[in-house]
Amino acid sequence: MSIFAGIDPAIQRATLWASIAWHAWRKPTPELEWVVGPVEVAGLVRALTEALPSAESAVHEAHPFYAHAYDWVTPAGRSHLRRLLQGPWKLGELMARARGFLYVGGVGFLDTMNDGRSYEFSVLRARGKKIVCYFTGNDIRSPKLSAQRESATGEPNLGTYLAETDPRFASDAYELSKRALAESAERHAHVIFNADVGQPGHFTRPSEPFLYFHPDAEICDDFSKFATPTKPIILHAPSSPVVKGTQLVRAAINELRDEGFEFEYVELVREPHDQVREQLKRAHIVLNQFYSEVPGVFGVEALAAGCVVLMRADERDEPILPIGSNRAWVVTRHYQVTKHLRELLVAPDGWEGQARAGVAWVRAHASAAVTGEILRNTLSRIE
Repeated sequence: MSIFAGIDPAIQRATLWASIAWHAWRKPTPELEWVVGPVEVAGLVRALTEALPSAESAVHEAHPFYAHAYDWVTPAGRSHLRRLLQGPWKLGELMARARGFLYVGGVGFLDTMNDGRSYEFSVLRARGKKIVCYFTGNDIRSPKLSAQRESATGEPNLGTYLAETDPRFASDAYELSKRALAESAERHAHVIFNADVGQPGHFTRPSEPFLYFHPDAEICDDFSKFATPTKPIILHAPSSPVVKGTQLVRAAINELRDEGFEFEYVELVREPHDQVREQLKRAHIVLNQFYSEVPGVFGVEALAAGCVVLMRADERDEPILPIGSNRAWVVTRHYQVTKHLRELLVAPDGWEGQARAGVAWVRAHASAAVTGEILRNTLSRIE
C-alpha cells in the first residue's frame, strides 16, 4: 500500500486548487469548446474529439490496442506522487481554457476519489463549465440490475459473467460505486449518453442513445471477397473472452468441424487493433458477442468491413437500435451460435447480400458523418 494511501484524495484536491489559481493568473491558450477524456475506450476519445470542431483529448493512458495520438497523455514512468499531481494539475489548466468537459468512462481527473466524481463535477459546475458523461459499458453497468434483467428475461447478459472474471464485481462496495457514479452524473451532467438496457445503471430517467463513430472512409465498398472462390474465413476477436461468449464460439467451431464443414477459423484475443482490422478485410463471417444487447464498437467495425456478423444485439430488446437493425446482422442468442453458423455455411449465396445490408446500416446509423452531427446538435442545446 502507498505511503500516501490515506491522503491521496486530499493531495489531488489541493493540487487542483493550486492549478486553478496558477492558470487563472497565466491565462493559457488556446481556448477550447470541449475537453474529451480521461479514459480511452475502443477509440471513442479520439472519435468524439474528431467529431467536435473545437476539442482536445486528455487521457490518463493510451489504449493498449489502439495506436491513436492524443493532445495530452499522463507521462509514463511516473512515481505514485507524480501520478497524484499530474491529473488534477492538468484539469486546472484545462478549466482555464475549455467551456465544457466530455467524460468518457467512469473515472475523473481526480482519480483517487471514491465519490463518483461528485467533487470534481461540483468544481466544474461552480465555474460554469458544461459536463457530458459518455458511458461505455462496465464503467456504469450494475451487476445487480443486470441480474434482475436476467431473472426477468430468462437470458444471461454481460453482467451475468462479470463476477466470474473478477470477484470484486459481486461485492457490495462495487455496486455502491456504480450507484454513486450514476447519481453524480444525474446531479451534475448536462447530458448523459448510455445504452440503458445493455448497460444498465442506477439512473432515474432515460439517457441519450449511445452513438458509434465509424470513420466514413473506412466503410467497405468492395465485396469481391464473396465472389472469389475460397475457403470460408470465420473471425472471432474478443477483448474479454468469457463475457463475449468465446466458450460458445469454440464449441460451435468444433462441432461444425466434426460435421465435416471446412473453413478457416481465426481467433484474436486482445490483439492490436490494426491486426484485427487486417483480418476483418479477409473475413466472410464474424462471430461478435452473444450476451450483449448492443453491437459494440467491434460489431460496428465488422459490419463496416463488409462481413456477415452474428451477435446477440436485437432491436426488440434495446430501444436505441433503429427499427430495421435486425436485418443488418444475424441476431443470435447464446444458444443459437452453432445453429445460425451452420445455416450460413450451407447457404453462401446469401452472404454478400447480408454483408451489404450491414454496410448500409453503418452508413445510415453509425458513420462519423451521421453520428457526429447528432452529437454536435445534442451538445448545442446545452444552456
